[in-house]
Amino acid sequence: MDKLPFRQINLDFHTSECMPDVGSRFSEDDFEWAIKTGHISSITLFAKCHHGWSYFPSKVNPQHPTLSTDLLDRQLSVCERLGVRAQIYISAGLDERKANLYPQFCVSVPNSDNTLLGAHWHGLCLNNDDYLDMLENEVSEIMQTFAGRFDGLFVDICTPAHCVCASCIESMLALGLDPEKYDDVESHRKVVYKKFTDRINSTVARFDKDMAVFFNCGNIPRNDRETVYSNTKHLELESLPTGGWGYDHFPLSAAYARVLGKEFLGMTGKFHKAWGEFGGYKHPNALIYETSLCLANGAKCSVGDQLHPLGKFDRSTYELIGKAYALVEKKEPWCGDVTAVADIAIFSAYTEQNRGKCPDVGANRILLEGHYLYNIIDSECDFSDYKVIIFPDSVTFDSRLANKVKTYIADGGKILITGKSGLIESGEFFDDFGVKYLGENPIDNTYMVPNYDMYPNGKAAYHMYNHGYLIETDGTQEVIAYMQNAYFNRTFRHFCSHSVTPNDPGDFRVGALISDNIGYIAWNIFSEYADQGAYHHKQLVCDVLDRLLGEEKSLTTNLQSGGVVTLMFQPHKNRYINHLLYCVPKLRGSVEVVEDAPVTVNTTVNIKVPSKPKRVYTAPDGRGIPFVCRNNILSYTVDSFCLHGMVVIEF
Repeated sequence: MDKLPFRQINLDFHTSECMPDVGSRFSEDDFEWAIKTGHISSITLFAKCHHGWSYFPSKVNPQHPTLSTDLLDRQLSVCERLGVRAQIYISAGLDERKANLYPQFCVSVPNSDNTLLGAHWHGLCLNNDDYLDMLENEVSEIMQTFAGRFDGLFVDICTPAHCVCASCIESMLALGLDPEKYDDVESHRKVVYKKFTDRINSTVARFDKDMAVFFNCGNIPRNDRETVYSNTKHLELESLPTGGWGYDHFPLSAAYARVLGKEFLGMTGKFHKAWGEFGGYKHPNALIYETSLCLANGAKCSVGDQLHPLGKFDRSTYELIGKAYALVEKKEPWCGDVTAVADIAIFSAYTEQNRGKCPDVGANRILLEGHYLYNIIDSECDFSDYKVIIFPDSVTFDSRLANKVKTYIADGGKILITGKSGLIESGEFFDDFGVKYLGENPIDNTYMVPNYDMYPNGKAAYHMYNHGYLIETDGTQEVIAYMQNAYFNRTFRHFCSHSVTPNDPGDFRVGALISDNIGYIAWNIFSEYADQGAYHHKQLVCDVLDRLLGEEKSLTTNLQSGGVVTLMFQPHKNRYINHLLYCVPKLRGSVEVVEDAPVTVNTTVNIKVPSKPKRVYTAPDGRGIPFVCRNNILSYTVDSFCLHGMVVIEF
């Protein structure tokens, strides 16, 4: 199959040898019922799990000791009969059976518990040649045994550990790296990943050069195309909102995946919390919203389940999945082969070191809530595709990037830089736009004073929660906001009030400006918004972006900030699809949940279009919407939608 189906199931089956009668209640009729009830068009089936057991009579790895049937063969037969795409799963970085039999295969991470104690799996080193030989044999057997019966190989747990086992020390020394230096061990991880993925891809290609292979790392790095392209056909974006990712994580991942030229899907789960949670169910409205969010971002859908060790499919689970996937099935004609319309690009500041605190998070959140049309890009992307590019907080410009940005600006492009972004190695800005960087403000907390009546609280001294940066200007710029210091830094003998020193009203220096095609904000404002979420952080960014975009903004709407808006173009149908989503996630304990399905009414949308459309209607019901098109601005109102609405604009 050349195109990924829209409705996939990731059918986990991590089953310990402690479990009796594994697969004894599996039946073809029951599996068929689950597929049909769940409206499933693709499924990932297990060859080997994290416990290290195979689910077919393997000659190179033991079959599960209490499994008495060829489970994988029987499952594949059902998929073949029903025309359902099958993908075969094999665990790579976890294999508990081998961890106990061959402890030398285990990762050894400095300052960690590297024993085999603990009620959990123990990681294996993907640099150990003896283990890789075994894994290659397992992959080869899958390719031969099930040739022509499946369409993809899903290789799991593929992120190399920060490992200093004997194998890793040996290869680091051979490469001139120091195993006692963190950065060298970090660099070695990429070497290990490439070696591992190259070996698996070569093994697969010996049998089927067109087979899709996906290496699941739980994250798609936004600074390493080589890692991304080790996946031969498509990407699967793991993003369980209730498992700690949150509901704005998937739009971030998708915004980058869209620029990589590969099909991709969003991988959520039916669980209340995280993977493998027996008895955990989310509300149907949550799964409807999550699958709709995939469609709205140009993705296919994947829902995770954990099959009971006995092999019987859970009725409630597949009725739950079916409620979401029945709706996806109806929407599919408007969601395939689409390209995202994007005015703005966020240039990713992602590194492995800042992964948990990356400024991309705050930038994504502001643009998502501000209803801008955007992608996330890297240095390989074509800058000319975008009207404005944001460089958030910490993007240092090397000579190649500096020259590329200068060319982009000379051709009419506009940029927004914040914090220390835009600096070159010498500590100066990449170009002369009348602004000199002086360094970090020594005052712990500063205030932002807009030079205009900022919505909704007017012109005031707004607290910023971290250091700002000092700049000097030549006076030719438009000042958007001033920076105002607190009176002093707090010490145990020198403080005022609860936690924040008041602002000094007599202190003013430039804090945000626009100089021709360059906007600059002298705070790490995206990191601050990710951490603190103050409205004035977002409003300042939005006001600067709106000034930079001017009349070139492609879409405006009155949808509230909790909503999501995207605009997709379907070229083979010559039509736009405007996705509108709205829900209210709630934090309950440590879990972010969706339960209610509020009806959103009277949503107005204005879109720049190339010509007057022939027809505007909602999908999938085909109901026409009255519209006005003047001066290439299309305006319409969606009277109501619940969780997800789609408006189709046909030319």
